[in-house]
Amino acid sequence: MSDTKMTSLANKLQNLELCLKSQHGQEVGFYGLALREAILGKDDFMEIEVLKSLGDLRLEKAKLSKDSAEFDKAAAMYAAALLRCKDPDMGETLGHRYQYVEKLSRQLLQGYSPHFRWLSPDYWGTADSNVLRVAKICDKLDRSVRDSFEQTYTEMLVTAVENSDMFLEVEVLKSLGDFYLEKGKKTSESDVSQFSKAAAMYNKALTTCGDPGTKLTLQHRIRYMEKIRETVQKKLLSKKPRPWREKRPHIEHQSGNITRTDTQDQHLQTDRTRAYTNHLKEGDSSLAKADLDSAEQHFAAALKMVHVRDPTAQQYQREVEPLCKMGDVYSKRGQQTGDGGDFVKAAALYNAAIARSQDKVLNCNLATGIREVDELFLKCILDADSVAQDNTEKHKKQLKEMRDQIKLEMETIDQQLDPYVHDEDDPCVREIEAKRAHAVRQLFDKISQQRKEFISLLVEECIGLMGPPPCKYALMGLGSQATGLVTPYSDLEFAILVEEESEECLVYFRNLTHYLHLKVVNLGETILPALGIESLNDFYSENPLENWYYDSVTPRGFAFDGSMPKASKTPLGRQGTMDKPPSELICTPQNMVSILQNDVTLYLKEGYHLAAILRNPCLIAGEQDFIDTYMGITVKILQADGGKMAQQLAQETLKDNMENISNKETITAKLVDVKKEIYRFPAVAVDCLALSSGIIPTTVWETIEELGNQQVISPNNAHHLTVLTSISAELRLRTYMANGGQKENLSALASMETAQHGQESSLQTNDEAQTNMLKPVFYLQNDKQLFRYFYTSVPLRKAFSESFSEKKTNHSPFSEFYDNSPKVCGRMYAEVCKYRLAISYYIEALKYAEHIDTEKIDLLRELGHIWHTMGDYQKSIDYTKEALQIFRSIYGQGTEHFIIAISLNNLGTAWGDLGDYKKAISYLEQALQIFRNIYGQGTEHPGIALSLNNMGFAWHRLGDYRKAVSYYEQALQMRRSIYGQDTEHPDIASSLNNLGSAWEHLGDYRKAISYFEQALQMRRSIYGQTKAHSHIANSFNNLGSAWCHLSDYRKAISYHEQALQMYRSIYGQTKAHPDIATSLNNLGTAWGDLGDYRKAISYYEQTLQMFMSIYGQGTEHPDIVTLLNNLGTAWSLLGDYRKAISYYEQALQMQRSIYVQGTAHPDIVRSLYNLGSAWCLLGDHRKALSLCQEALAMARQIYPQNTLVIH
Repeated sequence: MSDTKMTSLANKLQNLELCLKSQHGQEVGFYGLALREAILGKDDFMEIEVLKSLGDLRLEKAKLSKDSAEFDKAAAMYAAALLRCKDPDMGETLGHRYQYVEKLSRQLLQGYSPHFRWLSPDYWGTADSNVLRVAKICDKLDRSVRDSFEQTYTEMLVTAVENSDMFLEVEVLKSLGDFYLEKGKKTSESDVSQFSKAAAMYNKALTTCGDPGTKLTLQHRIRYMEKIRETVQKKLLSKKPRPWREKRPHIEHQSGNITRTDTQDQHLQTDRTRAYTNHLKEGDSSLAKADLDSAEQHFAAALKMVHVRDPTAQQYQREVEPLCKMGDVYSKRGQQTGDGGDFVKAAALYNAAIARSQDKVLNCNLATGIREVDELFLKCILDADSVAQDNTEKHKKQLKEMRDQIKLEMETIDQQLDPYVHDEDDPCVREIEAKRAHAVRQLFDKISQQRKEFISLLVEECIGLMGPPPCKYALMGLGSQATGLVTPYSDLEFAILVEEESEECLVYFRNLTHYLHLKVVNLGETILPALGIESLNDFYSENPLENWYYDSVTPRGFAFDGSMPKASKTPLGRQGTMDKPPSELICTPQNMVSILQNDVTLYLKEGYHLAAILRNPCLIAGEQDFIDTYMGITVKILQADGGKMAQQLAQETLKDNMENISNKETITAKLVDVKKEIYRFPAVAVDCLALSSGIIPTTVWETIEELGNQQVISPNNAHHLTVLTSISAELRLRTYMANGGQKENLSALASMETAQHGQESSLQTNDEAQTNMLKPVFYLQNDKQLFRYFYTSVPLRKAFSESFSEKKTNHSPFSEFYDNSPKVCGRMYAEVCKYRLAISYYIEALKYAEHIDTEKIDLLRELGHIWHTMGDYQKSIDYTKEALQIFRSIYGQGTEHFIIAISLNNLGTAWGDLGDYKKAISYLEQALQIFRNIYGQGTEHPGIALSLNNMGFAWHRLGDYRKAVSYYEQALQMRRSIYGQDTEHPDIASSLNNLGSAWEHLGDYRKAISYFEQALQMRRSIYGQTKAHSHIANSFNNLGSAWCHLSDYRKAISYHEQALQMYRSIYGQTKAHPDIATSLNNLGTAWGDLGDYRKAISYYEQTLQMFMSIYGQGTEHPDIVTLLNNLGTAWSLLGDYRKAISYYEQALQMQRSIYVQGTAHPDIVRSLYNLGSAWCLLGDHRKALSLCQEALAMARQIYPQNTLVIH
């Protein structure tokens, strides 16, 4: 899951697992709770995760105890999860888990394979004997219950699943359903969720059960439960009209958490604290006995129990003690093994502890410990008695001064050479662009030179204590250091060329690498996973749970390239595995060339791209002659056979990056990863252009010049490519400087951080305070620079996609790498939510596309999309219809095409927003059928999922919430299958959001809040924790409405105020927009519920005026109806019943006009009921009775018999 989430599902389960390891006998209770919550929430994915995690726990126990029964239980849990799994990726993961259990079982237990009781049909006896057996178990269970029936039966549920006892599992589920049903009968509050819990248990039992008689019993129970629920709901039905709910954005779309009560959390926290303390004590004991492996495992377990992926300051301070103790372990291990890498790891652990500690005394002690590690390294590895001068603080100061100077120079360039203050067609722009690009190049040349000098200084200090090298050498820089794009925060990628590969030379340069690494680690900018400490991050293990530590606290800056399998571009290289030897990068020039050749032929496709960087080095320290010799051989090989190897490298590099090249056209309104989405493409493009043209790349700047000199590209395109590279390099540098290290988040949207500071609602409670650290984000103030980047990247990507689609090597002349057409501008302004500008550019683009039908269709569809987003649904319909008519005139009226399906879908959603739901459903059904005809009836496709989602929305607005839930669940399941169960995607977030809204209308507010919170969590992860985005604001609005239903009005107001603030940030402070109006209305409802009816009326009147401004003064629209009803309710509560009746009558008249006379609709039912209530309060009981009877009759037309829906 993403970087700025709350504690992820995986982290919760892993922490729970470690807690349980130390609390023998508690597994069933804790995991049973998680399993029960998953069943109650109908969260199949969560249920599978819990079963998988319980299997992991049993497997760990099996490894320790070597008990065949534990292996049986582990395998049974994985099998149970597999039986429930519908997702192929998750199924593959579970299959791997099962194979691992089998393999380990055979290894440890002399060929023993786990047994599954359910594989033998007669294992539990006959059907009759099973009834008796299960009855006896449950009777004994009933008599043993002391504190909690729920807990006792939950524990038995886990036991049943663990033993594959399906007979017992069904009976336990049925008993839990009965328990919740009895609780529901006794409820006297508006929370009717006990019936939902009963239904969940009965339905789970029904899907598990294989016996026809038992199935019939369960079906009777479900029908009985529904009748009881109806009776209770009738008593609890509120008289208040429903507040306005969130409007569905044009295309909307999340994940799951185990939810616990506060008491359960406290118990779990107490047990976790006890387990944490025990691990530290056991680790100390092992360390005292010099049992370093055992000590490390205990300290790592303690660390894992307090580790949170993106922690708050309070959370990450808990990691300090176990990190210190692990540092002690590696310091002692280095003394035992004589491996310099162990001392480096010790120093990294101590530095990580310092980064998390606020205890000045402790930090002084840790600094002393780091100095002791340095001394031990000299003594144990270098056999040196002298004490090295500690220059760490001096080095840190040098780095800071370098960065400060670079920042100042970058700001000067930005101020003095700014082409973006001029109009794009101003002749001076090209000249200023060129000057700015040249200044940026000079700045990066300076950074590269300063880094070389800094690294050389560190190397000289090492050699000064180690003594002179036993042979000549060259320390050659790789990656961005060699391409001329390195930043003051970039990783150090390098290799060492040596004169000879004698053991003496190899040992010396290995130790030099370790010593240099130690100095770099002590700068405090190396994240722990980069060290590859196996107890934290075992990158080569078959068990994915063994790579668990994530370091978001240690500043990430100047550091060695990490030990991850696809990194490791340092002299020590990638560690060996059972299948591959280590890949050390300390060798002669000739052997280094051999490594490059082997990488091209053997390893390039595996993602460890040594060849891509070994072919382009630069000297950092040592002999330039060695670099020249190495490059002489390399160039000959690359250019041999007509440049065959160079062409292969170009093709493999393009293949590796083609998905990004093809798909990334313009910016989006989410966080941009500046390295992956901005910086990488120009460098790849220049590299591939050069290689495929017989040019061996050097720095990117020199390579572009050579491409121009050899007329591979035109002078104009050389200019555009230089500007593109300069912007990408500059944006990465500025992002790193703003974020304080290698944190790649850049945004073109307005930041909410400043706006929110000091302006939070006075009603905000501590519960709403963010629990996670915010991601650092560089907010680009001038989006023109980013636009200029895409003016070149869009046509360049297109040229690459076309030129290399058939592995062409001889390029025809490229068209110009510049496109600032109105269409491109419109697309980009739409992406950053500047809709008015987008519309103006698209309309201008239409003039140029008058005689190009395909272009015109695209533009009309985009305009329809934007007008829908802006809330003008009639214009959206007009533009979309015109596009559809042109398309059908070209391809035929009966043609089934993706574009036609999408257009029909968009027409359906627009008609739905205009209140014509029958017409909306007609269009959506047509779209769904075309999608299925195109892709196949059983195929999972985003278009089909979109239609299912929108069908759910239409039925939702028609008041058939159960049918809406059905469609939403189908859409959610399909989207998770398409994008991945753990993937954070806007479509998945929308589906979960919509499910929350449907359950809210069905009266299950807790379930609604759960879905809304998942949506908010996912959206913040996608768009950024402090990002202003309409989807995030929608989630705030929905949470506010749900909390209103649960009578926590102050929390509701806080959420609605955050939504309003965010909407105004996006659309403008004085802008009339449906989303802003929605927030104003919801604030009115919440204040009314708090009893401040005059404040409520003020908000309602603002909202009504805004809706009339949006839709037109004389327009009849469902949104306006809602406001008239809400105003009627507020005046009624103030005692002005005649004014209330006036508003209610206006609302009813408008509804009957919108829905056609005689139409039965839930909103009309509400208006009739409200009007009847007002007449009753005025004393006209006859008129009141007549209106209420009419409302009841209409409600019976809408809803099936024996069904009652809470509005």
